[in-house]
Amino acid sequence: MSTIGWGVIIVLVVALVIGGFWLADRQKKANATDAVTLCPVEGPNGAMVALLDLTDPLTRSQAKQLQTWLGDEIASSPRGVMLSVGVVSEDSSDWGARFAKCKPQTAEDANPLIQNPSIVGETYNDEFLVPLHETLKKMMQSETQDTSPIMESLQALVSETPNFTATRPRRLVIVSDMLQNSDVLSFYRAEGWEYFTETRAHERLAGNLTDVEVTLLRIPRTSANIGDPREVDTFWARYFDSQGTSAPFDIHNLGDL
Repeated sequence: MSTIGWGVIIVLVVALVIGGFWLADRQKKANATDAVTLCPVEGPNGAMVALLDLTDPLTRSQAKQLQTWLGDEIASSPRGVMLSVGVVSEDSSDWGARFAKCKPQTAEDANPLIQNPSIVGETYNDEFLVPLHETLKKMMQSETQDTSPIMESLQALVSETPNFTATRPRRLVIVSDMLQNSDVLSFYRAEGWEYFTETRAHERLAGNLTDVEVTLLRIPRTSANIGDPREVDTFWARYFDSQGTSAPFDIHNLGDL
């Protein structure tokens, strides 16, 4: 082979080697994540914030439905989406994000040429999935409580979800009977939207749910003594409208019959 031919081969080999290093470096940067939140270094690709109202414990059937629903949502969510979970509680120290991490790579997403799928899978399981399930398990062990400050717990969760205001798209999931019961407002005292505006409490609305998609997993409370149930729906429709959320809501019943 001529000198020119060997020269061409050498150039091609060098180009392939350089290209391989470039692709590997590009893939490494694309896979770079924050060590604490597991989010891409440039920020989450979206957010799903889930607020669980467990001031009245779920039945076994409802708990199983919720776990299945959340599992399906997590499995179908793309990598890099922030999942933040919080609880409605009469104890304000329980408010906020009890879990807030981005969904990392799964073993199936790994590039076997430059990654070890087994290690990627272990990270997904040990740093994301297991801690999430343990958090949910502890949350569901709650006992019946006297009050249900849904609005207050929701704002605490949103404020403690990293990068929530800057992240798009955003989704809010509320698992609750939606029976607000706190010093600010209580449906058990027959207080609705008019009462809320008359006391000027509506001026405290944060307005930080602009364009957020809302999904309600509604827990039936047929025995609740709240007067006209339509007032509950009217209140929340006006509340979320004032907060700037997207409409219509996606509503499902978390029944047990």
